[in-house]
Amino acid sequence: MTRAAEETIGFVSKKNQDWFDENDGTISLLIEAKRQTRLILENQPTAKNKRTHKQAVADCQRGIREVQNTWWQRKAVDIQNYADQRDLRRFYAATKEVFGPTRSSVGGLKDVDGATTITDSESILSRWKSHFENLLNDQANTPNDLICMTPQFGCPLDFVTLVRGLHDGMVGRVGHQSSLSGPFSINGGLKQGCVLAPTCFSLYTAAMLNEIPPDTPTIDLQFRMDGGVFNLARLRAKTKTTKTLLREMQYADNNATPGQTAEDLQRTATTYNTVYERFGMQVNTDKTKALIQHPPCQIHPKIYTTINEHTLEVDQFSYLGSILTSTPTCKKDVENRIRVANSAYGRLSCRVFNNHALTMATKIMVFQAIVLSTLLYACKTWTLYRSDIQSLERFQQYKLRQILKIPWESHTTNVAVLNQASVTSVEATIIHHRLRWAGHVQRMEPFRLPKIMLYGELANGTRPRGAPKLRYKDQLKRTLALTNIDPSCWKQTTRDRATWRRAVHHGTTAFEEKRKENEEAKRRRRRERQEQPRPPPTLPCELCPRLFHHRLGLSSHIRHKHPPRR
Repeated sequence: MTRAAEETIGFVSKKNQDWFDENDGTISLLIEAKRQTRLILENQPTAKNKRTHKQAVADCQRGIREVQNTWWQRKAVDIQNYADQRDLRRFYAATKEVFGPTRSSVGGLKDVDGATTITDSESILSRWKSHFENLLNDQANTPNDLICMTPQFGCPLDFVTLVRGLHDGMVGRVGHQSSLSGPFSINGGLKQGCVLAPTCFSLYTAAMLNEIPPDTPTIDLQFRMDGGVFNLARLRAKTKTTKTLLREMQYADNNATPGQTAEDLQRTATTYNTVYERFGMQVNTDKTKALIQHPPCQIHPKIYTTINEHTLEVDQFSYLGSILTSTPTCKKDVENRIRVANSAYGRLSCRVFNNHALTMATKIMVFQAIVLSTLLYACKTWTLYRSDIQSLERFQQYKLRQILKIPWESHTTNVAVLNQASVTSVEATIIHHRLRWAGHVQRMEPFRLPKIMLYGELANGTRPRGAPKLRYKDQLKRTLALTNIDPSCWKQTTRDRATWRRAVHHGTTAFEEKRKENEEAKRRRRRERQEQPRPPPTLPCELCPRLFHHRLGLSSHIRHKHPPRR
């Protein structure tokens, strides 16, 4: 089988993912043409041959620059399409490709005690063989239980026999350079590289979740799909609302379990840990975090959630690319996105933004496709305050001015920078993504969790009076008003995707134009105030003949120039 695969498919050759690698043929022709003129010039050093060689060098440089620009533009378009289509797998793969090759530090292999470094080949093979033999033969990691429970999910007997045949009698060897270790049996775990591993893991996880006791604490949600999403009074009707329980949110091998109180969260963590141990799995306490969001303006005692005497309590942690904090705001998440986007910009500085061979249009395309897409990851779910939007706008302006080589001494306005780069503002982009996401949620089936969250609220608890935290619904209603979309009939508009997309596009464009007009008007008013003559001071100092415009200046003058004597 291995020999047939080698003859049919062959081996994948190592390839450097870069612009010159994909255009090797075109670049070789340009260099060969320049080399031929160079050889002619060396054999016949005439003025005509010198001009011909000089023109060939210019054509070669121009052609290579065009090839490089075309490659980067094509990559920028592909990455932008992946970001628009939410194809994160291809987006991150393409982003990793354009970042270029990276150098990873390699440390020496340690012995079992962790103090001695192994250098000879035989000892390295022996160490790796011992490591994988212990790892893959863990009795708690056996697939027998999984194979036995597959018939419970409707799998036929032939499929069960096939899976058992793939895993029974497994033998492995460790390779180092050109040497192989001796064979060792693998009695636990799934077959390495088996395509059935994700499916088997999903079945195993489903079986574990079925063993969770029904009395495990949950979060109660109440919702109502009629009456309008912004009419919160409709949820007070007890007979017309529907209640549902939110127990766990599974994503691949990650599991988020909510709780109403700290005691419920501790009970839930203990229950899940017990079930996992029953199935021969262990909870990674280093990656397991517990976060409690207390009501604002209230003092609460410190409560810790533990698993196997390991404290899980934190104030913030990263989960699926977002930062979750004990304060229900997006401030830390925005700061993290700015930090990640700045890192992406720095990794592309030498290759793109400081590359004189690329045109300005290509640099702007790469900036929008990679840096802005990284900056605004999951922005459609953010609930932002004005300070958060200003932080994002400052980052965009700072990077655009670096790309366009606009110094601060030129006093170029932010609107002029956006017009010169042909880029929309961050606020308009966020509004566009938010409305598109709201329309997508509106078209979901009523049993989907995002739609339940949009049309419902927590069954227990009350919002504080005064100035409570901003909700996503409040921001969505404000966004609809800013884009000239009637909040009372937006539900009917979202039913047709093309109509909603057209309404979002027109509304976002109108908002951006109005925002630019307001910025220009604000700047004109500020300049008019600066040009107006300042009225003379009228507040005199009783201890000296000096006059002041404001009482603040007068009090500061008396405090510093005429302090009371002690």
